[in-house]
Amino acid sequence: MKNKLYTREQVIEFIKEGRVMHLCGSEQILSGLPKGQWIAGMTPYFMDSVGKICNDKIYVDDFSHFAEDVEITMMDESEIHEIATRNRFQNGFIFVILPLESPVYYEFSLHSLEFDKIYDNPVVGYVSSCLFENYGKEKPKVAVGNDTVLTNEKAAVMYIKMSDRLRIRAEIINLDTIDKDSPTIKFPKTSFVQSDCLIDGKQSNIAHYLAEVKSKIGHYPQLISSQNGALVNRDIKFVDTERGIVSFFSPAYETDLYYLVRQNDNYQLAFNQNLKDKRDIIACFSCTSYFLLGDFQYKNINFNGVYTFGEIGYQLLNKTIVTLEIDIA
Repeated sequence: MKNKLYTREQVIEFIKEGRVMHLCGSEQILSGLPKGQWIAGMTPYFMDSVGKICNDKIYVDDFSHFAEDVEITMMDESEIHEIATRNRFQNGFIFVILPLESPVYYEFSLHSLEFDKIYDNPVVGYVSSCLFENYGKEKPKVAVGNDTVLTNEKAAVMYIKMSDRLRIRAEIINLDTIDKDSPTIKFPKTSFVQSDCLIDGKQSNIAHYLAEVKSKIGHYPQLISSQNGALVNRDIKFVDTERGIVSFFSPAYETDLYYLVRQNDNYQLAFNQNLKDKRDIIACFSCTSYFLLGDFQYKNINFNGVYTFGEIGYQLLNKTIVTLEIDIA
């Protein structure tokens, strides 16, 4: 079954067939679905041959053809640190959907890389989201098929067991690069909100520094770091120069060095070039930033998936493509 948008009626039939699925759509269309082997989150932004905004269909990732076993649960902020240790499958992956800006969202985002056994199996997923213009006005929710009640208080978690003949991996693609003229930026703590920092080793304030950069280039730059060679963006939510603080859509880590981003000139072209030769993707998550900045609506996309306010590849990411890919062992 192709991963794509389907009608609610079609999805109900898939659930009755016992398919193991990730579902994504609006709160209205996800409400009242039958119980089954599924996990669900929200977004109106999709890759479905073209970039599109859709509220009257449900996006489906079907894992049925390789899932040998499945467990589905919900976790709150007091439990999420056990997301990897509760996994009883040696070979498989963990799929997690976080309700935007909920306590469990913050707990996972700030501490996931410290969780026991977090790297034993791929941990992927996204942040349940809404229309960008509705950000702050509504609380995106999640659900699991053994309960079906949509909630913004717990994370939806799915564990999938795979055959030992198969290997699963999470890949992270960043379409931006480091600005070669950027200074190094280091923060004293891991947090979504930063203030004091070191810029090229000198005591500084990140809000004031970004305001200076904006005065030269016309907009606030994003930050980027290299984590063992993987480029990771930190998308800015707002800059408050009066209070001297900057808020990010994902936490800036005290252990990383940050730089200014050199943005890609053509996100749609780069997006498709990075995905066109991939043949073994079973799920794809990307950032609403690409959809909006690249003006992706009604433009060709080389792989189907969802755009959200945050992608998960072991940690919360922003402005990234995360793919779940399968290989023969």
